[in-house]
Amino acid sequence: MNSKIAIVGAGITGLTAAHRVKKSGKKVHLFDRKPEPGGVIGTEDSAGWRYELGPNTLLLKDPEVEKLINDLNLTDRIVTANQQASKRFIVKEGQLHELPTSFSGFLSTALFSGRAKRRLLREPFAGKVQPGATVAQFFHQRFGAEILNYAVNPFIAGIYAGSPDQLSLKHTFPALHRMQQESGSVLLGGIRKMIKGRDSNKPKRRLISFQTGLQELPKALISDLEDTRLNQEIKKTEHRSDGWFLQTESAEYGPYSDVVITVPLHKWNRELLPFQHHEIQTIKSVTYPPLSVLVLGYKKEDIEHPLDGFGFLVPEKEGRSVLGALFTSTLFKNRAPAGYHLLTVFIGGSRQPELAGKTSAELLDLTKKDLADLIGLKDAPNFNKHIYWPRSIPQYHTGYDDVLAVFDSLEKNNPGLHLAGNFRGGVSVPDCIKNGLILGEKLAAG
Repeated sequence: MNSKIAIVGAGITGLTAAHRVKKSGKKVHLFDRKPEPGGVIGTEDSAGWRYELGPNTLLLKDPEVEKLINDLNLTDRIVTANQQASKRFIVKEGQLHELPTSFSGFLSTALFSGRAKRRLLREPFAGKVQPGATVAQFFHQRFGAEILNYAVNPFIAGIYAGSPDQLSLKHTFPALHRMQQESGSVLLGGIRKMIKGRDSNKPKRRLISFQTGLQELPKALISDLEDTRLNQEIKKTEHRSDGWFLQTESAEYGPYSDVVITVPLHKWNRELLPFQHHEIQTIKSVTYPPLSVLVLGYKKEDIEHPLDGFGFLVPEKEGRSVLGALFTSTLFKNRAPAGYHLLTVFIGGSRQPELAGKTSAELLDLTKKDLADLIGLKDAPNFNKHIYWPRSIPQYHTGYDDVLAVFDSLEKNNPGLHLAGNFRGGVSVPDCIKNGLILGEKLAAG
């Protein structure tokens, strides 16, 4: 059989898988409907303002990711986030409170009451949560309502654009799930991990970007490939006696020994994949909440807060329009002209999906009100960019085991078919990179 491999989707998962396959010497064809690689990763520049369309940072903590960056000759291009990025704020009663990063900091913070602090110390005796628990059920049982409302809730909104009441603990926080299963306690598991010490093979954790933004990574990956077909949307896949074939509006490609589908679940249909009826219904149950992002530039004197941190997150209890904001020009150099701040503000998600689709002017009005209260904003922005994601991040909801079972069934019943992306194995950029490399290794060895 022909050993060519086709990868549909030039997001970070497809790109890393293709990179690994090509490195093995096998032929790989990469397809994407867009003219640029990277999926949701994209960087734009406008008159001295540099901003990201999707992810803003990359957490470098895995040797596989570090090695990939080195293989692509990007190590010297790395820009590490400002040390102030370790400081993160949570809004409580209209004020920004620094989120504690140590046990002593937790004991002294005004963010949590004495009752919440005592409840934390009782966590080892809370008992295991039921299988299939939501993130909210897990944290409420083990840590209480205050920790859930003022730490977990804003974190879930900021990272997943989601709600802890809907997301599965097992799939959203697999490490916490394992820790509870193995140690019976998150605190005890954490202490054991500290005693064991850091894995010497892992790089020191740091937030990074690249000199001209995160898009350097997908551009480097695609420039290393020999056969890419951008602006080519795959409409149909079909397995025949001599292999897999792919069809666009006007052309057919193949045969291929293997085909990898990395496109978002909301684009899947029975032409693209050989679904049973009940399987497509299960896949369509996965939601992608809408999200609006406002990138706003201001004169430094028009903001009272020093913006000395990563940014702030807003708990649902606070009743605000914004989910949170990144202090983008504090994070990395060369993100705003001299004398200006650049902010990235998030609105919508599962919490308030109806807000995400509002006009740019309406969103700006909502944002200005919140920013005036929270960081002392005094004037209109000097720079304004609205980015709208009608479907943002796949939600690993309760019952996600059924979704994963569909993936397994499709692959088992269709040899040579592989399914990968942020819908499987983690939504973060590092997760997608690692999963792409693992799949690429499997394809290279097959």
